[in-house]
Amino acid sequence: MKELDLKALVKRVADKLAPKAAEKKLKYEVNLANGDYMITGDETQLGEAIGNLINNSIAYTPTGSIHVWLTKKGNKALFAVQDTGVGITEEDKAKLFKSGGRGKDSIKVNVDSTGYGLSFVKGVVEAHHGRVWAESDGPGKGSAFYVELLMGAGGVGCHNILD
Repeated sequence: MKELDLKALVKRVADKLAPKAAEKKLKYEVNLANGDYMITGDETQLGEAIGNLINNSIAYTPTGSIHVWLTKKGNKALFAVQDTGVGITEEDKAKLFKSGGRGKDSIKVNVDSTGYGLSFVKGVVEAHHGRVWAESDGPGKGSAFYVELLMGAGGVGCHNILD
């Protein structure tokens, strides 16, 4: 755990995945609000978690758009990925962040789905004393995944990511 610039990390990861969205001809927007986004965290693990969320949106959006954004909410950074993809059923929402928690039809849309990506994301975010959640109005209506992290040096402390 060390001090890192979350805004720079989100930009790096989002820029790296832009060609993947372009291959599918998806509209891909990245909006990073002005300001200081310094947090204490594990840059590698957070980068993987952010990448996982963006990758999922690309994988589960056959047509339409992906919107990645970062903003502040008080002393917290709020990262989000919103898409116009396949959406999430109420039944699947209950399984989302659990190990092997693949949606019942997810393999039809994303043949590479293992069901462990969101479980990993949840573990990383919670190790950083943050929270992660998903919202969707249902099948065919897209989805949004959110990560909220405390900003500043006092945000996390020195916890081992594997604790």
